Amino acid sequence: MNKSNDKYRLIFENLHDIYYETDKDGIIITVSPSIKKYTGYEPKKCISKNITFLFKGNKYKDLFLKVLLSKESVSNYEMQLTDNNGEIHHTLVSANIIKDPNGNIRVSGLIKDICDLKATTAELYHFATYDELTGVYNRRVGIEFLNQELKKMRRDNTFLSICYIDINNLKIVNDNFGHDAGDSLIKYIVQDIKSAMRESDILSRLGGDEFLLIFPGCRLKEVKSIWKRVEESLKERNSKVDIGYDISASYGFAETNSENALSSDEIIQIADKRMYDYKRRTKAEKQKLDTG
Repeated sequence: MNKSNDKYRLIFENLHDIYYETDKDGIIITVSPSIKKYTGYEPKKCISKNITFLFKGNKYKDLFLKVLLSKESVSNYEMQLTDNNGEIHHTLVSANIIKDPNGNIRVSGLIKDICDLKATTAELYHFATYDELTGVYNRRVGIEFLNQELKKMRRDNTFLSICYIDINNLKIVNDNFGHDAGDSLIKYIVQDIKSAMRESDILSRLGGDEFLLIFPGCRLKEVKSIWKRVEESLKERNSKVDIGYDISASYGFAETNSENALSSDEIIQIADKRMYDYKRRTKAEKQKLDTG
């Protein structure tokens, strides 16, 4: 029997998670030494305190009520634990009802720290959502937003416009000035687009030198005014910096509405074609000037 007790004592003292027991009013009866690692509180000083001192607000009271109502247990209830420095730890709390032969109720459970998991999840979300170089939405999220806004447009009987953007001469800049210069070119243009767009507009990088700008509830006339501000910013930037190449982009607009609703593929194809038409036209005009 003593060997068995020693075995369980060893397990208890080396638990990674926090094991606790309280009475029916939440007063701590037992808590594992691991509480010090996560909170800084000495286990002995936690005894006889109400366990709610570890948690912000009434979350533990809500958990305890759930346990009583379920009459069994609650697992992985997400709560914020506060340590002795006031720092917040994201945790998953489990609670189980224990009844002794006399019918007295206790609650036992585990508190599992998930801060590392939260951080990893947030990092994975960031990588899955944003373009690493520019910080704007990536292609997948941009297309998802476009589909959502098209549904909203049809439902609310409104308009939607997009601008398909292609950064000019990115390959030439990469080949002649290096990829750092190419990255700077991309970031310059993104900065000027972001400074001109409305709060409700959505910018995403489709890949390489191509971007999609979504204008919910916006007609082409207003979109062209917004893009004019982008061009003015780029013109001003080019006048102030001497980097050996022009900072510019080609673009194509497309509009749809609830009465003649286009799919995301259709509206992108229209804007993409108009962007390439613009690119060819400006290239031909430049060649004409150079030879003239």
